[in-house]
Amino acid sequence: MYICLCQAVTDRDIKASIEAGAVSLSEVQATLPVGMNCGTCRNSAQALIDEVLDGKARTLSYAA
Repeated sequence: MYICLCQAVTDRDIKASIEAGAVSLSEVQATLPVGMNCGTCRNSAQALIDEVLDGKARTLSYAA
C-alpha cells in the first residue's frame, strides 16, 4: 500500500528501512523520501513505524 503518493513510497519500503535499522521517521527519511514533499503522509508513516517497532519489541520480549 502506498504511504506517500507524492514519492511512491510503500509500506513495504518503510518496513524494509526499519529492518535495515531505522527507528524513527527521520531515520526512515534518510533513505526514503517519505513526507518530504507535501507532508500529508507523515502521520501515516509515523503510525506505521510505531506499529512495526512495537511489533518487533513484543516479538523480542516473547523470545527472551
